[in-house]
Amino acid sequence: MLAVGAAGLVLGCVLLGLQFARLGLDQTAPFFVGTSWRLDEDLAARDIRVRLHHGHGYDGQWFLGLAYDPLLREHLAAGFDMPRYRAGRPLQAMTGWLLAGGRRDAIPLSLLAVGPLALALGCAASGRLLAAHARSRWWGLGFALVPGVVVGVTFATAEPLGLALAVLGLSLALDGRTLEAGLGFAGAGLTKESYLVFAAAAALWLLLRPGGSGRVRVASAAAVLGPGVLALGLWWAYVARMVAASPADANAAAALGPPLTGWAHALGLVAAGDYVADAPVGPLGPVFLAGSLALAVAGIVTGLRRSSLVARAGLLLGLYGLVLSGELLSRFLSSMRALAPTVLATGLAVAVALGASTRSRQPVEAANP
Repeated sequence: MLAVGAAGLVLGCVLLGLQFARLGLDQTAPFFVGTSWRLDEDLAARDIRVRLHHGHGYDGQWFLGLAYDPLLREHLAAGFDMPRYRAGRPLQAMTGWLLAGGRRDAIPLSLLAVGPLALALGCAASGRLLAAHARSRWWGLGFALVPGVVVGVTFATAEPLGLALAVLGLSLALDGRTLEAGLGFAGAGLTKESYLVFAAAAALWLLLRPGGSGRVRVASAAAVLGPGVLALGLWWAYVARMVAASPADANAAAALGPPLTGWAHALGLVAAGDYVADAPVGPLGPVFLAGSLALAVAGIVTGLRRSSLVARAGLLLGLYGLVLSGELLSRFLSSMRALAPTVLATGLAVAVALGASTRSRQPVEAANP
């Protein structure tokens, strides 16, 4: 899968290059550090120069702040909009800090490099997973076409890394390497906690698949799900000790709502002509939104009809996509990022199902030319 991964790396570098062409060559520009919070002041007090954007900025700024303080000892998270919630997603920032070797001057570029590197891993892992189902490994480049992954690379957010680790976990679980899969899923969960749904899908598949004793199936399911739950729980306990509580953290719950109500709100805006994407995508914004909903439904249908690992992932992540709130779905960048695991999982499930259907028809077509 090295060739697929290399192609993914090139695509990631191209995406990042296009963002620099749009914003200028300042290495801190893609993080969109805003002036509405204390983070800009806290960075300036530490002689850390960043390009500022008037207003709220965007979510890449939180990962940049965490990369300068990965263990939360300097209390930079106190200047975040939702301190404990943001600090509860550490792996993206820690990876950037490690790539920089802890050198502050190297952190912005190292953190930006996480996106293309994650794209390489995600494409390779997706290709490996699809090749196991008799699809071409080059289909793995579809990982780079997930809109939320593109947003993650260009705006320095965590979706590429989290999803790459989640797909790696699925591929390892399919091999029967449950402990290694659990570690991959744990990394995905430490990147974004919602990505533990991939681990839950793998655990469900292991529990329900035929063959083997019940004890072995339970142990395998625990091996893929347990490390992520344990790692995330321990980190959140650490965050609770290191970061002061804030009423704003409760706003994180607004990301979810009753099934389909968020979609009714967002599609209502589209139908009324009031939907305006917060990115230069023009009419493609509503197209991507509607396409994501169609994929979610297709993933649910596939997951109800089939029992493969990717079908289980498509089912659970398709259902997850239906409960996203209208507040998220009405904003293009946020909706594409929130829908990224749904689009990826359901896309994999549909691709595998279509391949299986094509193979099942081939003998009939050969016998009846």
